Amino acid sequence: MKINIKNNMKKIVPVCVILFLIFVLSCKKILNIEQKMDIPNDRAISSVKDLEAVLAGAYDGLQSGNVFGGNLVVYADLLADDVKVNESKLYYFGTYEIYNRRTTVQINALRSMWSECYSTVNRANNVIHVIDNNLLNGDEFDAKKSKLKGEALFIRAAVHFELLRFWALPYDVNAQGGNIQPGIPYRTRPTLSGFENLAMARNTVEEVYSKVIADLTSSYDLLLTANQKKSSSRASAYAAAGYLARVYFCKGDYSNADSWANTVITNGGYALNSDASAAFKSSGENATSESIFQLVNLSTDQSNAIVSNYFSTDNTKPLFGGADAIRFLYFKGTPIPYQYHDQRGMKYITVYTAEISASKYRNANPAYNVTLLRLAEMYLIKAESSAILGDTAAAYNAYKTVKKRAFGSYWAEETISSAALLDSIRLDHKREMIFEGDRYHNLKRLKQDLRAGVPWNDPASLFKIPQEEMSGNPLMIQNP
Repeated sequence: MKINIKNNMKKIVPVCVILFLIFVLSCKKILNIEQKMDIPNDRAISSVKDLEAVLAGAYDGLQSGNVFGGNLVVYADLLADDVKVNESKLYYFGTYEIYNRRTTVQINALRSMWSECYSTVNRANNVIHVIDNNLLNGDEFDAKKSKLKGEALFIRAAVHFELLRFWALPYDVNAQGGNIQPGIPYRTRPTLSGFENLAMARNTVEEVYSKVIADLTSSYDLLLTANQKKSSSRASAYAAAGYLARVYFCKGDYSNADSWANTVITNGGYALNSDASAAFKSSGENATSESIFQLVNLSTDQSNAIVSNYFSTDNTKPLFGGADAIRFLYFKGTPIPYQYHDQRGMKYITVYTAEISASKYRNANPAYNVTLLRLAEMYLIKAESSAILGDTAAAYNAYKTVKKRAFGSYWAEETISSAALLDSIRLDHKREMIFEGDRYHNLKRLKQDLRAGVPWNDPASLFKIPQEEMSGNPLMIQNP
């Protein structure tokens, strides 16, 4: 059975650009996939309104289930140890191969993910190209170009970063500056007509991280200058800062991770929701005080592809439940009835006698927004980074902020040694970020097994580069 991934990419101005879908004449199509990479080129952009339409198309690309609308979370949880997978819900040439770490160039879902991600990047690159080359002029263009470029840079960086985390070996945190393993092509030039600029070698993992950081830093500066510090529906300065904290944390640069997380915490004006699950139940232009960046979703979109995989409204089981060990994460006392002092034990999971279900998205629906960055993650990044850097007081304060929200009136100050604090922080990180696809990437950073017997740098976990890319890009090298 297929995961219900909706594709709501709306076409804007029809000038067809097809990235990575070139076939060698002697090759036959393996599968017939719909090619949805139509974007306007620079000659079709004659006004600021056109430029804004192209950027709107990039946001629409983000919303796809194959980009940020769901599969990034679903695929990461398929590969990690937090979840119990209902194997009857896996489907061949898709989630079955991902779960079993046997992907090929023919996996339709991954071909769509690759092509739609780069289509979204190409739309962002068109915006940047017009602005950098001053292809428009006038007061309106001058007034808006910093904001529009800042948003486009954010989108370009975030999409490349998430692609990298599935198609390349993880960043080795013990080899800072020396991660020369193949990454992905970091595309900064738009394809304006035909098949130009398509032949491109893979940047190294180190190079991709550097380019992501440069784009996000520029995005932060531009959006801060444009006074777009926060937004419920678009990229903002503090969304760029939050993503920088995540990127630096993933590469083990804890000084910069701590600094950027602290920027969001101190200056962003965000606050943790009293209800730990509230961040997953906003819709439209509404956002909770905890949300830093979300994909706006309307009832007409129904593009939140996460919900149905974790929680079912009928009598059938969803794709994911909790692994057995999760029953011991949140409760105090045994056997049933469990004594929950941590509200996440009721908000994030439901424990039955024989099994555990994921309730983080309970009462959510496909019309709810997709939360991609939230304040709790920033506190946890700061807590762990500060602990590693030796600032025990700052680490404990950030850690206890998240735990106080979780425990409410049951909270009590902890007497904890400096040596034990780091383990406690990491355990609470697992509790807080469960069912958000975070665990997979965190295990790789910590060099811990992804699942029993599967090492952190297992090459079989990498996705294969799609056949279209291999056929159409003579500089491309396949994953092992």
